[in-house]
Amino acid sequence: MKRFNLYKIGVLAILLTCTGNFFLSCSDNEFDAKPVNEKPFEVTDQQMGYLTDEKGKTGFSSIELKNGGSTEISLFLNSNKAAASSSSVQVSYDESVLDKYNETTGNEFKAFPASNVMLDAGGNITLSENSQKSEGLKINITTSAEMETGNTYAIPLHTQTTSGELSFSENSAQFIILVKIIENVGDCNKGEDAVKLFCVMETNDTNPLNLLCFTLKDSKKYLFDAIVLFSDNIILDKETGTVHALVNKQIVSILNNQEKYLKPLRDRGIKVILGIEAFWTHASVANMKPETAQSVARYLKTICDTYQLDGIFFDDEYDKAETPTPPGFYPTKSPEAAAYFMYEIKRLMPDRINVAYALANLNSLASEGCKFDGNGPEYYVDYIMSDYNDKNFNFTANYPGVTADKWGMYSQEFARGYWTTKDEQYQTIKDNKGAHFIFALNPFADSFTQDLKGSTQLKQLQMVTEKFYGEELVYDGKPYAKDY
Repeated sequence: MKRFNLYKIGVLAILLTCTGNFFLSCSDNEFDAKPVNEKPFEVTDQQMGYLTDEKGKTGFSSIELKNGGSTEISLFLNSNKAAASSSSVQVSYDESVLDKYNETTGNEFKAFPASNVMLDAGGNITLSENSQKSEGLKINITTSAEMETGNTYAIPLHTQTTSGELSFSENSAQFIILVKIIENVGDCNKGEDAVKLFCVMETNDTNPLNLLCFTLKDSKKYLFDAIVLFSDNIILDKETGTVHALVNKQIVSILNNQEKYLKPLRDRGIKVILGIEAFWTHASVANMKPETAQSVARYLKTICDTYQLDGIFFDDEYDKAETPTPPGFYPTKSPEAAAYFMYEIKRLMPDRINVAYALANLNSLASEGCKFDGNGPEYYVDYIMSDYNDKNFNFTANYPGVTADKWGMYSQEFARGYWTTKDEQYQTIKDNKGAHFIFALNPFADSFTQDLKGSTQLKQLQMVTEKFYGEELVYDGKPYAKDY
């Protein structure tokens, strides 16, 4: 992917500017990072329990619910090993769980009213003998009129053993369901099981509003489900020895004029995700020490909160190793450091989306060092973009625990003509109910309508629409010029 010129984002940029002992002695204006628990995950002989949602996520689950609507979800009781006898637990609503979570993470989620949460069977779950996973506990969730559209509410749950040998750690005994109240599901919603289509947009060249040009003929749905603004940057200041989070000037313009460039996308249900990568200094997404990762994560939370962004896209490219190693960084990059950075961001922003571009040190997060408090990639990675038509990427081995519907197979690079053309590739993605990524869509590029390596951008979009959704593509022929 391309690199960019950089531009400070005003006041927000100084939030990461620290002096002295890098990120350890900041002024009162800086983030106060919590102490890092670097103690490795301990193996125990006890039968330990934990809850997961339908997708296997531990600790929390995120849903969107229309104001005045209701839904039913299921949670499952799991254990680290099977036992010779059964155990029973009770899941109950406990607002103290939310109080502790908000205090720890700095969030201010409001409690979802307990009266609007109904746990089947009184919240009782049984883990049968010689089993490691229970039947689902059904939870009915109903919104009420006083809930504010756009706000995220939390359903805090606590789990306690009522019989049997199953035990819970302090963390695993807690589970939070985050419920974002939305006015409507958006015109891009093509169904829960439909392929999610991401546009990784080169903002240096292309106006984000161009996503509004593409719809499905019959359903009238917008083609794209999410846009990645490519790309924000992190950079090490060699003169001061500090880290700045710098934002490409194109993205600065987009963010500062979000009513013009982003709100029309949000109004149609299209998620807006910020891409981040290095910029030819030692600072990268894959070599931060924990205290550094925490500070940068808090900065990115500020960005996401301020500009109402829906998540972060991680790209391990364009760094430059330096000697001696700058304070706050490891000498070399590693999947473990990249994993911790994403983990910390997910911990602070569990209601937002983490997307990993499976390249370099993000190609595999399978080691034990990529687990934190027992949570692997299934906890902190929501979607994976595999490299362009990478046929050797082993999803299940490289990202253990992440379900197939989160895998963005056979991604396409529109600027250089890396097309996905085989029917079986599209069918596999569709069967997985997965995701698909397109980089560098640009209606003003020659390759939009002129042949490049056997196809064009428009032909590929037509194929995507037909193969994934069974409809014809409608392109309105009124592209948006870059005017920022």
